[in-house]
Amino acid sequence: MKDKKNQNLISLTYKIGEVADDYLTISSYSDTFVKIQNTKFLLPICIIGNDIFQWKDKNYLNISVEKLKEIFIESKVFINGEPEIILLGLTKGKISNMLDLKKKSMAEKLPFEIMKHDAACRTINILTMEGRKIIAILI
Repeated sequence: MKDKKNQNLISLTYKIGEVADDYLTISSYSDTFVKIQNTKFLLPICIIGNDIFQWKDKNYLNISVEKLKEIFIESKVFINGEPEIILLGLTKGKISNMLDLKKKSMAEKLPFEIMKHDAACRTINILTMEGRKIIAILI
């Protein structure tokens, strides 16, 4: 996936982690990292199923519907099916700045939700325990 400068935002061939258990669990988090199955990952990251990727753009305002669609399509390889939701967890910034992206994603029928980072981490744990297929971007 590339940004406007043709730079990769995320490389789905370069994983920084993988969870071998049935479901991924975030055991602790801060504004700079999340701890998943006792491994610390510096933010920003993208979680697709049980795979963890480094997200290269720290500015959440650079996320577009096109990028979300690309992640949605490419993620099907990793989660063996279609993701049920794309979560965007923000450590900083206002969710209200992302409402236009939310509207556009709804128009494109993308299952996209925006929430604060801590709420996103708790939601990820619940959804993965239920066996749901998710994409989570934590910035």
